[in-house]
Amino acid sequence: MSAKGSELKQMAKMAFKRLSSGFWQEEKLRRKTTLNILKNQGADTNAAKKYLVDHTKQQLAAVINPAEEAEYSKIKAVFESGNGENALAVLMDHSLMQSMDDGARQRYVFGLSNKLQEYRERYEKERQFNCQTMSM
Repeated sequence: MSAKGSELKQMAKMAFKRLSSGFWQEEKLRRKTTLNILKNQGADTNAAKKYLVDHTKQQLAAVINPAEEAEYSKIKAVFESGNGENALAVLMDHSLMQSMDDGARQRYVFGLSNKLQEYRERYEKERQFNCQTMSM
C-alpha cells in the first residue's frame, strides 16, 4: 500500500473512532452550551460560532499533526507568561538559521512571523471566548 493510502486509512480509523466514541455528540453539546452562555452575556454569537468551528478544526489537526500543536503550546505559554516579545525567538531554530544565507534567513523569519501571527490570533480568540464562558 502506498504512503498516501496508508495515511488515508489511518485518518479513516481516527474518524471512525471519533464517531464511535461520541466525540461529535459531546462537541455539539459543548457548542450549544457555550453559545447559550455567550448569548446570555450579549456577546457576538456569530463570531463565537466561527471560533467554535475553528476550535474543532484545530482539535482534529492536533491529532493529525501533534508537532504543530506542541509548538503552539510552547508559544501559548510564552504569551501567558507575558513575554510575547520573545515568542519569535522560541520558534526559531538558531542552528538552522546559522547555516542559511541572508535571503534564506529572511524567508525563514518571514515564515515564522506569519506562523506567530496565526498563533497570536488563535490565542487571543481562545482567551476571549474562554474568559467569557468561564465567568459563568
